[in-house]
Amino acid sequence: MLPSTFPLFLLLPLLSIAAAGPLEDTCQAIAASRPDLTSNLCITALSADPACHSADRHGLAIIATRISIANATNISIIIHRLMDAGPDPMTADCLSVCRDVYSDAVDHLRDAADGINSGKYDDAVTFLSAAVDAAENCEDAFGDEGMSSPVADEDRRFERMAEIALAIAANLK
Repeated sequence: MLPSTFPLFLLLPLLSIAAAGPLEDTCQAIAASRPDLTSNLCITALSADPACHSADRHGLAIIATRISIANATNISIIIHRLMDAGPDPMTADCLSVCRDVYSDAVDHLRDAADGINSGKYDDAVTFLSAAVDAAENCEDAFGDEGMSSPVADEDRRFERMAEIALAIAANLK
């Protein structure tokens, strides 16, 4: 019996490779070109939308962009709440910068989604590139004043998700 089951163990790695779908393939390709965006990070981030498991690359780009829109919108809500709490003037100025850059990011991401949907991938990449900068611009507003950003964790999560969307869209060209 051992000789008949032995070849099956040799085939198991091949079966797992053959079972990889667009999600895994896309995330592995991103990780190969962007070491800071691991395959596991990409898969986990995209898995926030269950449709990712049946989506092609085009669909994954849309999903990543939609998740980025949701993240940017959530950060905008947090920023508004922080501003409503009546922070000191310097913090309020920094939060105002963050509010503006995330408002712009949402617009850029919506334009990127339109570009992906219409097959204008160069436009989508341009808009996604602009959106990715929101996190860094928000962090810089606080850093320039020697302050820590109260939305630093959210900025990092947004930036990673937007970079995933950008990497997927760039591969659609």
